[in-house]
Amino acid sequence: MNKLVLLSGILILIPLYVTANAELHPNLLVSAENPASGNHFSGSMVVEVIIHDLGLSDTSVGKGEPDVTINGNNLRMVQATDGRWYGYFANVDKAKTADQIAFDSGVSGVGLDFGVFCSKDTISLGPTFSETSGIAIPRSTTGATNGDSAFVTCTGTPSGTNLNNVVRSPKSINTNPNILPGQIGLNSDAWPLVQLFSFSNNAVIQYNGVGTQSVTLAYDDIPNVSLSLDKKNYPPGAHVFATINDIQLNQDPTSRDSWTFNVNSSQTVFYDAFTESGASSANGGAGLVNLIPKLSSLGFEKNGKLAMNLGTVAELKQNDFQSSTASDGTVTYSKIVTFVETEPNSGIFENADHNSQSNIKILSSAPRGQSATIEYNSKSYSIVSGLNTASISLGATQVLSGQRIPLTVVDSDQNINPASRDKLDVFRSSALIPSLTIGSPATLENAASVKFYASTVDNLSAGTSITSTVPDRNSDRLVLDTTTPASLSFEKISLNLGISADDLKTLLIDTSSANNGTNWINYDLRSIQNQLGITDFSDTRISLFFGLTDSSPVTLLSIGRLTGAQGFIQNDTAATLINSKSGQAFLVIDFDASNNSSPPGAISSETDTQPIVFDLFSFGEKNGNQVNNAIYRFELKETGLNTDTFTGTLEYVIANQLNQFDSNTIKTLSTTSDNVKFFVNQRLINEKGINIAYSDIAKAGLTISTSTKTDISTHSGTASLNSKTYRFGQPVVIRLNDPDLNIKHDTIDIYSVINDSTSSNVDTVGSSSGTMLEVLIKDIRYKRCTINGVATGGLASTGFSLVETGPNTGIFEGVFKMPSNICNQGGTELISSAGGIIDIKYTDFRDAFGQQNIFKLSKQPKQDSKLISKQQNPTLNSKTFTLPSYKMTSDVVMSGKINNYKTGTKIKFTLVGPDGKQSILDVVATKQGNYKTIILLKHDSLPGKYNVNVNYLKSDVGKASFDVMSPKTKTIKK
Repeated sequence: MNKLVLLSGILILIPLYVTANAELHPNLLVSAENPASGNHFSGSMVVEVIIHDLGLSDTSVGKGEPDVTINGNNLRMVQATDGRWYGYFANVDKAKTADQIAFDSGVSGVGLDFGVFCSKDTISLGPTFSETSGIAIPRSTTGATNGDSAFVTCTGTPSGTNLNNVVRSPKSINTNPNILPGQIGLNSDAWPLVQLFSFSNNAVIQYNGVGTQSVTLAYDDIPNVSLSLDKKNYPPGAHVFATINDIQLNQDPTSRDSWTFNVNSSQTVFYDAFTESGASSANGGAGLVNLIPKLSSLGFEKNGKLAMNLGTVAELKQNDFQSSTASDGTVTYSKIVTFVETEPNSGIFENADHNSQSNIKILSSAPRGQSATIEYNSKSYSIVSGLNTASISLGATQVLSGQRIPLTVVDSDQNINPASRDKLDVFRSSALIPSLTIGSPATLENAASVKFYASTVDNLSAGTSITSTVPDRNSDRLVLDTTTPASLSFEKISLNLGISADDLKTLLIDTSSANNGTNWINYDLRSIQNQLGITDFSDTRISLFFGLTDSSPVTLLSIGRLTGAQGFIQNDTAATLINSKSGQAFLVIDFDASNNSSPPGAISSETDTQPIVFDLFSFGEKNGNQVNNAIYRFELKETGLNTDTFTGTLEYVIANQLNQFDSNTIKTLSTTSDNVKFFVNQRLINEKGINIAYSDIAKAGLTISTSTKTDISTHSGTASLNSKTYRFGQPVVIRLNDPDLNIKHDTIDIYSVINDSTSSNVDTVGSSSGTMLEVLIKDIRYKRCTINGVATGGLASTGFSLVETGPNTGIFEGVFKMPSNICNQGGTELISSAGGIIDIKYTDFRDAFGQQNIFKLSKQPKQDSKLISKQQNPTLNSKTFTLPSYKMTSDVVMSGKINNYKTGTKIKFTLVGPDGKQSILDVVATKQGNYKTIILLKHDSLPGKYNVNVNYLKSDVGKASFDVMSPKTKTIKK
């Protein structure tokens, strides 16, 4: 059962129980009254009795002691500082047995130590206890006895340290100087005092106040003892939450009890080996007493003993409830598991601490379908190792630029800790990471030959080899296995990237040539920070060596550039330096590049592995082709406790003429996050659509890559004016609708006018990178000029800008006043704007076909109801195609035009293959009716003749055909 759910159950039950009994005995509270256990108590359990009576609660005025009896014998009550009256009692025989166990150890104040005993005729403590069988007081006094010895009258006053370990957190006795201590004159050093009675059946506690109130307890074997597990099966690395329900383990009603079990062949049980916070109590010396041979004499039946068979499935771990071992000074117990009470007096015990760390875990190497066992109260429970099949999905059918789209993974195998919200962290070795790869970034997919070096000056051929693997080919994390070397200090790491210099030349953009764009380094070394002691990255340098003896390595990140254990940093100079290199690339991470400190990192008996990430990204244009090479990793978070559901979001920004080479745009990307933001510079549809992959280890025990796919479509922009005619000075409102211009989900995007008179694009909406929108009046750009020393402003002088109507709308508006005069085409004179038209020229960087398109109001076709006529057949980029090689594709491009096209209506393409099977594709054209669509040929497409029929508004408007040949087909001359 989930820890917090269980606690919630307790919080629900307790108020109901108190309310139900308040009518019967509203002023009498008895700790052992618990419907879940049938009001049973047993053995040496201490019972707390509280009288809460407002008439007796004044702590500064003498009040008469409340009349409380147990089976007719007087139970003396003591007032505490909170105004309530308290009394503690236990069975005399079992209390003596418990105390004898503690006394025999020779260590006082630990285990089941009741303190010391005095006979019932002792009067030196203040009040008398003549109706008891004896009393236990916390401090030594003259005449006191221990354990099974016969009670003797005590004659002295208590002094020394508190030896009572079964009432550890009593309320403080009232010592107001105006009244007797505790209202009954009890020596304060005798508090807490436990009154002992002899009973073998029921114990009736009665308060004779305003009327008679009573509670009946059954002194007998405890019913409803149970153990439960939180799951039916557990994935590797999972925490196992076990819960024991046993009120008899509640020895102390005032604090959280702790029980420790050694579960190997030498089965043992210890009471209070550790405190409730995990500090040693009896642990570490002779006071740690094995209670197994004593349980029967303490009143336990089958309960009180816990056994486990860990097998090849489970392991025991240290947590905040216990250390890794327990010792009695002679024997060390190494297979221990500790259960601590959830709340004082709850009788519910758990093995997971308040940080949700369990001391029972599933091995990372646990075989599927095997089990460990845990046994309590002679009942055995199976801890089964097993996996479940995961799913991944997007929360939207249409993905638009600048909008956050939910991404969800449901995988119970990643819910390794049911009492906390798990997260799919890249640095966590057992996490599976949903990943999105665009293009061909350089990653650690083929990395090998990892070495650690004791000194920064060590040759790369030296060093200590560390085993490494890339278990997940989707997220491409390199997992370092540091569990083999017992101890190693290090200053740098090297690894073979599995990439050549020629590979990097192909990937990176060399901006010293005619190319344009940016290169980026994406790294994540948090596992090294968390586990291997590298906490400061200010003196770290990351370099590429080409060959182990490279005397002039390429510095990727110099000293001071790393932003911490994780970063995304631009480096455009490395591409130029790599041009002169050849051979295999080795990545070297030097954590002490200045060689001015002792080794900052250390491997020391590691029990976990360390996943790391290193990627090279590139964005821009190379040799006339668009470049977009990147990988994004989703660190999804569990939606709540024990839900098995992990969520995050994805968002993309699409390139336009203003940002396509802008490093500030790339800086806004989020490459490793629960809210990933990625970059798109062209339409990605069909086979080229984005694919978020998740390497699930499914129920069958096989790694199955499950994924969710979606298209990234581009959209044709449209512009409009708020009127057809304007007077001088009248506001002209331009409205631009293009979802591709929506850059960020929570921001109103704004596109400004170029106000640089030296720019050829002055007075247009754009930047130094290009023009987006131009206002034309009389087919002349609304542009500034200076005539006879007098300046006349253009669009920029009006304060015009395109402002998004709200976050996420993709609709932009701008306003300027209609001028009476404008500059002529050459800027040599002013002319009247009267009699002309206002036109808008919008350069759409990517229209619905992924092509650049220029939109002008003056070129919009008139929409009418004419029948479609004289349509042209689509044109093809070729009539004959050869099937591409394995895993490659070829494009069959069809383009054409629909006359009298109605904006937004669909054109239907029916493709008939050589086997007669049909495929249908719907396409939307531009406002001018121009369309373009692509048919992808794959290596396994059928060779033969393909026919395409074009249908618009239920009428056939064209057809085309093409032939596809196998690569081995030869043309035979006739």
